[in-house]
Amino acid sequence: MASAESHPLTRELLLDYFVRAARPRENWLVGMELEKMGRAARDGSPLPYSGDGPSVRKVLEFIQARRGGSPIMEGDHLIGLDAAWGTITLEPGGQVEWSSQPARTLAELERHLDGHLDVMRKAGKALAVRWLEQAVDPDIPLERMHWMPKARYAIMRPYLGARGRLAHRMMTQTASIQVAFDYSDQRDWRDKFRLAALLAPVANALFANSPRIDGADTGYKSYRAICWQHTDPARCGLPEVVFESHFDLEAWLDYLLTVPTIFRHRARGLVPAGGTPFGEVLGRTGCDAPKYDDWETHISTIFTEVRSYTYIEVRSADLVPDDRAFQVPTFWTGLLYDTDARGAMLERCAAYDDHATWQQALHDAAKSGLDATVAGIALRDLAAEAIRHSMAGLRSGAPWAGEADGAIRPLVALARLHGIRVD
Repeated sequence: MASAESHPLTRELLLDYFVRAARPRENWLVGMELEKMGRAARDGSPLPYSGDGPSVRKVLEFIQARRGGSPIMEGDHLIGLDAAWGTITLEPGGQVEWSSQPARTLAELERHLDGHLDVMRKAGKALAVRWLEQAVDPDIPLERMHWMPKARYAIMRPYLGARGRLAHRMMTQTASIQVAFDYSDQRDWRDKFRLAALLAPVANALFANSPRIDGADTGYKSYRAICWQHTDPARCGLPEVVFESHFDLEAWLDYLLTVPTIFRHRARGLVPAGGTPFGEVLGRTGCDAPKYDDWETHISTIFTEVRSYTYIEVRSADLVPDDRAFQVPTFWTGLLYDTDARGAMLERCAAYDDHATWQQALHDAAKSGLDATVAGIALRDLAAEAIRHSMAGLRSGAPWAGEADGAIRPLVALARLHGIRVD
């Protein structure tokens, strides 16, 4: 993309951003992101960015000392690490987000994950930090949360706070696991994107792990999902076009151009953009013409259940305990990277392939987990079929599955946890 960065942005160049990212099947990789929330072991209080006691900055410094990595700075603030083992960034409330390097096999990705979880456990022990295993803080009131010193969040805080009653809780008190996948062409992109979208309620139910806030039960299995449903309707959930017959990369791009822009890059740093749709920003010229960093920053503020960069990111799973974390990439890899598994589940999900039904299913999954239904189908039955097809996909001999028996073990454990038969 470097050769295009000096040219004015156009719709054609933005479409090319996605098209050129396609890679042949034999070169597909898989990656994941995992967020963790730390609390002071002594009293359970949220970690400030810095200070005399346990802090987020001390966690970053510990990881850097143990594993290496180049510091990511914003002014005098250490806000992340970039290394051969992946990157660490900070979410608004001090959640520590690890992004893996892309892996060629699930076994390789699991080794990356194990290395990260190991250093996080050691950081917790050394710094007197307890890592929550829930996807929403179950006890601390929102007003006690600390905000990280990043310009991005200083702008997002009032912007999203004005658009969703749970936006600030989402920003500071939630954690999730996301998985990233490659695609070979536009049709492959469409099929993967659509299946990930249609199965979002199933994934949310399978990995629901956030029933409490403020020391009380919420009545939901996944309150994290509810937080996202009350953050900003312009950039969360999924747009209606995903469920229309003509949906493709161009339709996705058209949607992205309608989403309000939160901030722009200037010489002095990030500045508020006033909520102008990016399509209107695209038409500006001279000093106000958008650059590629404006575009990439814009799409990083798209918080849909599935989103696209130069890869497809699947975002519907709560953070789960460490011994379950690898179930998330395993579940999605068997479904999205195997043609037969993907086709079978796309056909199975056709019964609720419309926006209104899907939205209701997403809400019901957050409320009732696998006890919910969608279009008269028990979500538990859909989950069982999805797990079976994922296992079959991993057993198909595809290189990214690695050793098949090892690859399916997390899915066997997932099925057992929910009382689902997969034999």
